[in-house]
Amino acid sequence: MAREVDIIGYLPSVLHEIKEIVAMANVEKPVLEALWQEIENTLNNQFVVTADGKGASQYEKMLKLSVPASDSIETRRFRILTRYQEQAPYTNRVLKQLLDSLLGEGQYELQRDVAAKTLSVKIELTVKGMFDAVVIMLERITPQNMVLTVQLRYNQHSTIARYTHAQLAAFTHQQLREEVMQ
Repeated sequence: MAREVDIIGYLPSVLHEIKEIVAMANVEKPVLEALWQEIENTLNNQFVVTADGKGASQYEKMLKLSVPASDSIETRRFRILTRYQEQAPYTNRVLKQLLDSLLGEGQYELQRDVAAKTLSVKIELTVKGMFDAVVIMLERITPQNMVLTVQLRYNQHSTIARYTHAQLAAFTHQQLREEVMQ
């Protein structure tokens, strides 16, 4: 709730005991609280990082983004932010800054070969929910004469080596490969 409205508190204490005044205040209270909530929602929807579903829908409509129904609000916000941060042509430094700001430092591995005209990005499993949005963004900003490869960086032997065989037996091969190991 945005704000607790106390109408009686604004009135002189002499009016606090009058039943009609108290009844009017109780009737007006939910309406004013709903109004304050709507004002707060409108202010929050001015910014992508605080937008709710309604605000995110407006951004997606403006940017002509298609949204799967299963997406969480965080994924939707991420997709909107990636679209706003697109900038072409880009430099290697700008690309690293962009990926750092979207995924976080150390959450990806970037390899660029100018001679072979290839760009390879491996995304950590911890941010795999943002994979599709990153692919779309990179496809939009990568020059058309470069071959783009975006992959998930699956668990390596060094990640699961600390577990015993008995502990690992509880997982399927796919889970060992594609799930974040704690």
